[in-house]
Amino acid sequence: MGEPVMSSTLPNTPNTSSPAALHFNRGSFATSAVVSRSKWVRPRRFGWLWVWLLLVLPGCYSASRSDLDYSYEVYQTIQIPELSDQELLQFKSVFWEPDDTASLRKMVTGDHIADGRTVMEIGTGMGLVSLACLAGGATKVVATDINPAAVANAKYNAAMLDLDTDFEVRLVRPEQPGAFSVIRDDERFDLIVSNPPWEDGTVDQPADHAFYDPGFALMDSLLAGLPKHLNPGGRCLLAYGHKPAITRLLSKAESLGYQVKVLDDRKLDDLPNDFLPGMLVEVRLGRGQIPKVDSGQALEKSSDPSAADSQPNDGD
Repeated sequence: MGEPVMSSTLPNTPNTSSPAALHFNRGSFATSAVVSRSKWVRPRRFGWLWVWLLLVLPGCYSASRSDLDYSYEVYQTIQIPELSDQELLQFKSVFWEPDDTASLRKMVTGDHIADGRTVMEIGTGMGLVSLACLAGGATKVVATDINPAAVANAKYNAAMLDLDTDFEVRLVRPEQPGAFSVIRDDERFDLIVSNPPWEDGTVDQPADHAFYDPGFALMDSLLAGLPKHLNPGGRCLLAYGHKPAITRLLSKAESLGYQVKVLDDRKLDDLPNDFLPGMLVEVRLGRGQIPKVDSGQALEKSSDPSAADSQPNDGD
């Protein structure tokens, strides 16, 4: 994956050379909206009707919520069929490429893989995969991201769709960037999904975390943490579009004793180094890795109020 290339503005839209090309205020709500064209995603024009509705509809945006951050600049609006083409926002510096997770979103909506299940998404970005899981019947979704703008973006979009009741977004600290660093030791999930950074590279700014996984440390920490955080019978689905990363993932997963399967009809050898749509890889626990749960201890823990206050494990 390469970083989006910004080009000239769309016809009849404000000049993107001004960071506050469009700036509106209503009470304590404020948003800057810069509409431009990316290499992969064609932005939708906001249009004055959309702006008018955004500002004047009573009860929708006239008041702020203390748990949402309204300070980020809006890059563009996006619609995807998995969320009924409802208009969502992409904040500046938050990455999203629709073809990366096309097969994953199709499984969520078509095969109902999240229905009735607990889900974790690593690197949520705008939150679209997590929100698709919630719309598809997930009982709870915990999403993480190392980019503060992405955390704010995912929370905002969830509120827009009224899907935030069973949705939690956690910020990963740069000094402890492991896949499960903000997940408690006792937290397990039926489904773990991610469109991780594809390439081994250097991270110089928060937005780079969407593209580069230095030394593939995130991949390694994700695989290492599966026995602790994936429920018996659970699935881990990872979307990659970079051949060296997929080759490494398959080799590493097999060496750790996992069951691993490529959920794609394309042959990896026939593809270029970087390709779209992304390829979905399924990882399941192997024999001897499924955790044994003592029913007595589980019952005692579920009745202990202090268990809910346990802190995340920063060592994963």
